[in-house]
Amino acid sequence: MASFDQSGWQLQNSRVYNIAGNLTLTEHSGPREFAEVVAELQSRVRKLTDVAEAEREAVNTELAEALAGGEEPAAERLTRLAERLRDLGGSTAAATELGNSVDALAQWAGRHF
Repeated sequence: MASFDQSGWQLQNSRVYNIAGNLTLTEHSGPREFAEVVAELQSRVRKLTDVAEAEREAVNTELAEALAGGEEPAAERLTRLAERLRDLGGSTAAATELGNSVDALAQWAGRHF
């Protein structure tokens, strides 16, 4: 079970999206916080040493494109990317965990970005 430190939080009638551990977003988070989460997820992707370097680079490129915007909504791109990471899970549990984190980010982006 995942837990995260909520001490000092004063959120009323607010939804908290637990992306991964202490990595969270709320409905009040904006583009800056979204970019910070994407940067952290990119860092975690780089640490997936059991995944081919070309695949890690492709995943990080897609994360950057979700941040940059474009014709495809960020939530759709992130949902697709989450599935891609989960498919890599056969080679590493960390990839599956990252897929779940990207999916949580997609849910936030779908409502608030």
